[in-house]
Amino acid sequence: IKKMLDKSFNFLKPYEVNDLIRLGRNEDGGYIVSESIIKSSNYLLAFGMGADWSFEEDFLKLNKNNKVEIYDHTVDFLFFFKRLYKSIKRLFYLKSSPKNILKKTQHIFKYVQINKERFIHIKKKVALKNNDNVIDIENIFSNLKSNNIILKIDIENYEYKVLENIMKYKDIIKMIIIEFHELDNRRNEFLSLMLNIQKYFYIIHLHGNNISGYCKDKLPKTLEITFANKNIKSLNLKESISYPIKNLDFPNHPHMDDISISFTS
Repeated sequence: IKKMLDKSFNFLKPYEVNDLIRLGRNEDGGYIVSESIIKSSNYLLAFGMGADWSFEEDFLKLNKNNKVEIYDHTVDFLFFFKRLYKSIKRLFYLKSSPKNILKKTQHIFKYVQINKERFIHIKKKVALKNNDNVIDIENIFSNLKSNNIILKIDIENYEYKVLENIMKYKDIIKMIIIEFHELDNRRNEFLSLMLNIQKYFYIIHLHGNNISGYCKDKLPKTLEITFANKNIKSLNLKESISYPIKNLDFPNHPHMDDISISFTS
């Protein structure tokens, strides 16, 4: 059943892009981007890593000169070891499986084998001020080795804090992929940020995260949005569009129905 959004949400209507592709796996961690923009950019700046970096891996495969710079203060060898230990422990309570343990073991090997020259993981939290474990937006952008970047943000609610300062660097950001969380509780912050971002960027794709469900007004509680810089080309607003898009969008949780979004004209 299509969930029809009220026309007050028409500001979220994506613009027409004919070269959308998916980077990352076919569940949580994969995102939709413009192929031409992603191929013309050589640097991916990412905030948030967790246990899945399939998007970043796919970006590196596109070009041998591509680089990823990723910030996540929670991820290190111990992070993966704890996940494996927990999975083994849960096996005794029949809440895990050998398949699950194998997957967690593979994560450790994958993390250890990361190409440190092309995949730069910085174990710092992205926030508003600098200290030993925290780095601010100004410091990140002043040290960037590229002026042609893709920005990806998935930092569980912290996006609302860091996004205010990011528009200063709009001229070097070609595309932004953001996961907005808790849209039932943080609606005013979301609307304010969208107003600011959309001065400089078009929405070219959106997808609801099915793990968190819907708000009362049918907006997904968690929304993945892809933005393209308005400098790149003139785009037309899509007349009518429903999501998810077959063979492009996939549910974040593979065993639950995907989030449905439809715009009214």
